[in-house]
Amino acid sequence: MILFFLAAALAWGQAPVAEPSGPGGARKVYLMPMPNGLEQFIANQLTSRGLMTVVADANLADALFTDTVGKGFEKRYLDLYPPPAPPKKEDDAEADKPRSRQASSPASMDVKEAKMERTGSLGRGKGTIFLVDRASKTVLWSAYVRPKTSQPEDLNRAAKQIVDQIEQTLSKGGGLSR
Repeated sequence: MILFFLAAALAWGQAPVAEPSGPGGARKVYLMPMPNGLEQFIANQLTSRGLMTVVADANLADALFTDTVGKGFEKRYLDLYPPPAPPKKEDDAEADKPRSRQASSPASMDVKEAKMERTGSLGRGKGTIFLVDRASKTVLWSAYVRPKTSQPEDLNRAAKQIVDQIEQTLSKGGGLSR
């Protein structure tokens, strides 16, 4: 019984901990993969300073850190948050049956006709980091910081500069854009 009152007294005296909030009110952020693991260094800086809560599950995030916007971001976003499947109709039952190899159209197998989309890392890693609202896909904040090399010291230095800029934005009132 004494332990119960002691635990209750300790719980009563503790104030609720407020979650950190970033630009645009982002509280929980997910870091998409970046070249050379830069996202790991940014996560370390954000959490050690208590600026934002970094989540490992993208479904828990309010916002996403990414190094690309446009088609590359859209593809990666859809990988994280696929749209719900349309409801099946009874007529679709026939379409679910396996097709024979001969039934496939030769045009669908033509490699020359398929449009090639480049969403790989060649177009990424230019030094710009974006904080994107998960729901609206609006860019809330961005910065340009390019690491000198891919060495851990340079990546950590770049992550520190990025988080310094976030901290400056927050100290100025934390508007939606810079």
